[in-house]
Amino acid sequence: MISKHPTAVIFDNVTILGDNVTIGPFCIIGAPAESKKVWGEKGHGVTIGNNVIIHGHVTIDSGATRSTYIGDDTFIMKGVHIGHDAEIQNGVTIAPHALIGGYVMIGEKTNLGMGCIIHQRLYIPRYCMIGMGSVITKKTELTENGVYVGAPARWIRENNRE
Repeated sequence: MISKHPTAVIFDNVTILGDNVTIGPFCIIGAPAESKKVWGEKGHGVTIGNNVIIHGHVTIDSGATRSTYIGDDTFIMKGVHIGHDAEIQNGVTIAPHALIGGYVMIGEKTNLGMGCIIHQRLYIPRYCMIGMGSVITKKTELTENGVYVGAPARWIRENNRE
């Protein structure tokens, strides 16, 4: 079942692959990419997988060069922004007010803390945990299964996934 709040704005370039998707109030999904190179163009849309929950006030921009992708079993909390051409792999949890730049890839089962910021064109390896308020820059060295905190973020330990 696809459940979409009546105040959500879903552009016609959005493809929902799953049959268990919830889109909360005041979301904007599929709006044109915020990129000077393609400003005003419709773009390549957004693709949303199965078992995805998108809470209120979330924005997910259309891809500029490919579809922005939201994988299966993703949980996106209030006020999150996902930039154009991002790829959110399966099982990712994104806490309120996280900001994800364009062309970012978030590896499977990663957890992004409240208010974290991910610079554009970065890869966050799978099973990582990014702490609340952390800033991931181009200089942040990331490894699979790491926990990162601070601004700029630094590695503090392995992620205990149990």
